[in-house]
Amino acid sequence: MSSIFNWNGKLTVPNALRLGHDEARAELVRATMEGGRIAKAGKRVAQLCLPHFEHEEKSVFPVLALLPDLERGNVRPEMMDVMPLISDFRAKHDALDHHHQLIVSAIEELLQAAHKEKSREFAEFAYILRFHERIEDEVIYPTVVLIGKYLQEKLAN
Repeated sequence: MSSIFNWNGKLTVPNALRLGHDEARAELVRATMEGGRIAKAGKRVAQLCLPHFEHEEKSVFPVLALLPDLERGNVRPEMMDVMPLISDFRAKHDALDHHHQLIVSAIEELLQAAHKEKSREFAEFAYILRFHERIEDEVIYPTVVLIGKYLQEKLAN
């Protein structure tokens, strides 16, 4: 039986999701050091994405750490410890949607800057980052809500 907590007693974060953010962080640093339009647009994306990534890693990703156990049918009372994260996520959903719109707009600016500078590398990064945002909106965020509903159904008395 796996635990939803690490040795510090904190909720775990799926490594694949954290690695995706780490890779995006590294590319954002490279973009800001590129100079010209790409650097300017990269700084704007970084200003929006870096705090966003941190927030997700603390409040969204730990909920997703439950998926392997839930998929195997391992539902335990301590899983309800994620409910405050899910409640907070649901309460802030409209603000997150607005923030995502700002991020997507900044990513589009980076994409345009990459095209103007004829940088295929940063254009591809902008496409990947835009795709990452769509995955969050269309898959990750609804999954967090579904996990909450499932836990409520299985464990709430």
